Amino acid sequence: MRGPASLCYGESTLENEDIRVSLQGKAIAITGASGTMGRALMGELARQGATPIALTTSLNPQFESAIEILTWRPGAEAELRDRFQNIDILVINHGVNVHGDRGPEAIEKSLQVNALSAWALIEVFLGVITCSADPTAKEIWVNTSEAEVGPAFSPLYEVSKRLLGDLITLRRLDAPCIIRKIVLGPFKSNLNPIGVMSADWVARAVVALAARNVRNIIVTINPLTYLTFPIKEMSQSLYFRLFSRSTPLLPTISSEKKVSQE
Repeated sequence: MRGPASLCYGESTLENEDIRVSLQGKAIAITGASGTMGRALMGELARQGATPIALTTSLNPQFESAIEILTWRPGAEAELRDRFQNIDILVINHGVNVHGDRGPEAIEKSLQVNALSAWALIEVFLGVITCSADPTAKEIWVNTSEAEVGPAFSPLYEVSKRLLGDLITLRRLDAPCIIRKIVLGPFKSNLNPIGVMSADWVARAVVALAARNVRNIIVTINPLTYLTFPIKEMSQSLYFRLFSRSTPLLPTISSEKKVSQE
C-alpha cells in the first residue's frame, strides 16, 4: 500500500535530490531556541535571509527585539497549529541530558522532552500540510544527535534520541514534506562545556548542507558516524518499509471533507 505522501505528491517528487533549497524569506521556527545551538542556528538562518522564530518553553526568554517568540509547553503542542500554517520550516532542536540518572523521573523527563514532545510538534506541523500544497514548500529538520549510532555516555539520552530517530525514519516513508535529520557530534554549550566543536561553526555547516538539499546532515569529528549512520538509516528504513504499512489518507484530507460536508 502506498503512503499518504505518495497519494498526494508521488514518491519521486519528494526524493528529488537536485532541488536547491533557498532560505531567503522563509519563516523558520526553532525549538530549543534559548539554548546554545538554537541561538547559533537562528543567527545563521538570519544571515541567510530567513526569518527565524524562537519556539521556547522558557518563561522569560531573552532574545533580540526583532525575534518573534512563541512559547509552548509539552502536551499542548496543538495550540501551535494555527501559527504553523505560516511556518515554512520547523526545526526540532530541543533536548535534555540527565547524564547518569536512571530513576523514574529521569526516564519520564528524557522520553517526554527528547522524543514525545518532538513527535507531537512534528505531527501538528504535518497536519497543516494539504495535498494541494507544494511538497517542497514546507520542511522539518530534526536534531536527533550522533547518539543514534554511537555512545553518548548517557544511557537515557541515547535511548530517547534513538527512539526519536527511529520514529523519524518511519515517518519519512509517508511524510507530505521533506524531513531532514541533523546528526551532530559534541559541540560546546552550557550543557556540554567540554564539547569540541563551536556551535556557530556547526550551525553554519548545518545550514549550508540543508541548502544543498542534504537529507541526512552529519556534522561531527567522529569519522565512524559518516560510515555507520547511512548504513543504519538505509537498513532501518528498508525494514520499516517491508514490515509496516501506511494509513490510506492524510488526516487533513478527512478534515477538509468534513468541513465541506458541514
